[in-house]
Amino acid sequence: MIKDLQGFIALEEKKRAGSVIRVKDRVDPNRHETIAYLKHLDLRGQQKMVLFENVSALNGRPSAFPLFYNPFITRQFCADALGMGELNSNMELSLEVARRELQKGELETLPAGKAPCKEVVLKGSQADLSTLPIPMHHKDDVGPYLTMACVMKSIAGGFYDITFTKNMYYEPRRMSFSAHAHHHLEAMLQEFEKKNKRAPVIVVLGHHPAFFLSSCCMTPYGNNDYLTASAFLQEPLRLAPSETWGEDFLVPADAEVIIEGEVPPHAREQQNPFGEILGYYQLEMKVPVVEVTAITHRKNAIVEDFWPGQMDHWNLGGIPKEGSVFNVIKKNVPGLKAIHLPPSGCGRVICYISIKKEFDNEPNKAAMQAFVEMPNLKLAVVVDDDIDVFSEREVMWAAGTRTHWDKDVEIIRKVQSFRGWLGDTVAIIDATRPLKGDFPRRNEVPEDAMERVSKFFK
Repeated sequence: MIKDLQGFIALEEKKRAGSVIRVKDRVDPNRHETIAYLKHLDLRGQQKMVLFENVSALNGRPSAFPLFYNPFITRQFCADALGMGELNSNMELSLEVARRELQKGELETLPAGKAPCKEVVLKGSQADLSTLPIPMHHKDDVGPYLTMACVMKSIAGGFYDITFTKNMYYEPRRMSFSAHAHHHLEAMLQEFEKKNKRAPVIVVLGHHPAFFLSSCCMTPYGNNDYLTASAFLQEPLRLAPSETWGEDFLVPADAEVIIEGEVPPHAREQQNPFGEILGYYQLEMKVPVVEVTAITHRKNAIVEDFWPGQMDHWNLGGIPKEGSVFNVIKKNVPGLKAIHLPPSGCGRVICYISIKKEFDNEPNKAAMQAFVEMPNLKLAVVVDDDIDVFSEREVMWAAGTRTHWDKDVEIIRKVQSFRGWLGDTVAIIDATRPLKGDFPRRNEVPEDAMERVSKFFK
């Protein structure tokens, strides 16, 4: 069966009763109501996917498109997206992501007439962004934003790049394009601007969660992200000619909604404040713009969105990076066991690494590799392999009992540069036991006793 968003939702509802909440009452995303609903769930500790079936479009009229949230809010949902079944351990998911990141899938091109994303084609004045539900997310956001993935194609290499970024609504056929200095999208845009050409771009407002998870791996510039998406889907990624550029730019055939547009060279407009992944408002800045040329969608399409700076967002961005960084560190530190980007660090700024240490310098080696790979990372805590990096209590216990603060903490200046207000300095905490000398053994409960009483918990 071809993997798409609606098939995923149906499968989760069948497999995990109650995992998807369908909200049938009218909810107005223009007045922050979809996000307020998610906030209520969060306050109650309810990690559910939510399908708002009756929402307002940006123009205030009833929307033809439901709004969908939270397919990444638990690690188990992410594992379901990858077809893994029940997770036995959290690291199992990170390792599977690491494995798929190194694979290359296959592509299949469909005629436009057979592509589900082309069941409805809107061009010219009909390609009106205001007919979509484009939510307000945080109290002081400057305006409504789309929050899903953009796709560009390189002039020189012919490869496709999929990057999550946001698009602020300006006018019915005009929106922002948040290509930042650390994005591959910015490098691709520069290719077009150097030639004074308009840059094709699409925004994918809904696809199978595995498609989006693949886009958050830390693959190098020049990687064809469509092939990585296929590897994550474990089936050929179906593509179709775009409406605007034909076979010169292929679009995901099984997407829910696709916005096609062009970025005029050297044009910049203001956007922000906008509440982003680290829980702060991004400052006002000038960014490129997209001029919309077409909107295509399924007949009963769902628009996907996420609440920035919350668990769904952190898992989406963090889990693929756990796999990517694991692959990099493992080459240099063979004793690497696990890696986790915890919610306390927004899946970005804190990293926990466990190793079976063979040499005294390995904690620093592992941490430095992580800093090189992740431009937002500020703190790396390295622990022994008896510590569960997915348990913050265990990590902090190791930091408190195995760290000599006068020699096991490194402060390194002028490492990071992406977010100026975060500073450029990073820290390493080596919370591993010394290889030589006396160190007390950790308390243990006998394994045979654990096994004997396990029957009471089945």
